[in-house]
Amino acid sequence: MTREEKKQIRLQILQLLDKCTGCKERHHGTQSVCIISCPIGKQMQQLSMLLAKESPRVKRGKWTEEEEFYLWQHKDIFDVSELAARLERSEVSVYSKLRQLEKKNAVLC
Repeated sequence: MTREEKKQIRLQILQLLDKCTGCKERHHGTQSVCIISCPIGKQMQQLSMLLAKESPRVKRGKWTEEEEFYLWQHKDIFDVSELAARLERSEVSVYSKLRQLEKKNAVLC
């Protein structure tokens, strides 16, 4: 999905939110009613699911010791893309961390 398509989906969601500004359920009831019985809520849920499918969760920031250990122990078993998926990291991040760990272990040997 392109960036423009994602933008259009977000705009559709905002337009749907504008349609339900006077809805009593949205402001005084539970939001589960919106998802279950409201046609606008159902449409918003479907649109948001499209966006969720397109943006996999990717961790950022400092690597934990457990992640580094897992990566080092499985580097010969899985390729970089599989490791990235399993660790919920980007492939670039996994590749960089592998290089860093290789240098670190080369110094220790």
